[in-house]
Amino acid sequence: MKVRIAVALLAATWVQGCHPTRGGHAAAGGLAASHAVIPAPPSTSEASAFLVIENRGDAPAALTGALTPAADSVRLHRLVGGIMQPATPLTIPAHGYVNLVPGSYHLMLEGLHRPLAVGDTVTLALQFDSGVTLSVRVPVLNYTDAVSELPLR
Repeated sequence: MKVRIAVALLAATWVQGCHPTRGGHAAAGGLAASHAVIPAPPSTSEASAFLVIENRGDAPAALTGALTPAADSVRLHRLVGGIMQPATPLTIPAHGYVNLVPGSYHLMLEGLHRPLAVGDTVTLALQFDSGVTLSVRVPVLNYTDAVSELPLR
């Protein structure tokens, strides 16, 4: 009984610690996005977006694309050996998640229509192979605040 209580308390603490305080979130059709942030970019033409995608369903789901009215295109990349490589589609396992965080998977907003600054919000439409689209409002934060929103594990 004590073990069950300890596990429940640990799980509650972990879940509570994982809820974003400023990052965007959305859910639809068994898929969820959370911790969505954009660090204020040094570039006026592109920005990186980070988030966690969770699949609560019984089958794998694939992120096949993303759109935003804030940029000409959004591309999924993965950093491998210091080199960015395209990574579409990205499979999220059933009852699993994928972290899009610095140094790994991330979304690149290319051809920004205007420079992004701290305090702005960007809408991202995440498109999945199931036909589900998650529309998430993503705040632009300074880099330190943005990274503190992410579960870097």
